[in-house]
Amino acid sequence: MDNVATIETKEELKEAIVSSLLYGKKNAIIGKVLAYRIGIRNTETELRKMRRTISELRHERTLIGLSVNKPFGYYLIQTAEELHECMSTLKGYCVEAAIARRDLKLAGKALLNPGQLPLL
Repeated sequence: MDNVATIETKEELKEAIVSSLLYGKKNAIIGKVLAYRIGIRNTETELRKMRRTISELRHERTLIGLSVNKPFGYYLIQTAEELHECMSTLKGYCVEAAIARRDLKLAGKALLNPGQLPLL
């Protein structure tokens, strides 16, 4: 990382991420490798910051894909098939999160409504 420029602003981080990714799922790279390439520390805080920045880039319409199958990692989406696959993966995350939320809500019902008598 000695030869990598220091990233000081959010815009520099965005630029570093996009310029370090390659087109196509076949060129996906895992987050830790991406962090190394752009010169940020491999800590959970820094990796979380990088993931949030990737989310912001997507919000700004940058086509950054995520592969949860080999090859794993991030890449610049090149085809409609890659886009559909990535959207399906992210939809799966949403469904899993919704189910986990529902289950926690049901399990914590007594905490949420302490004055309510349990049904027998």
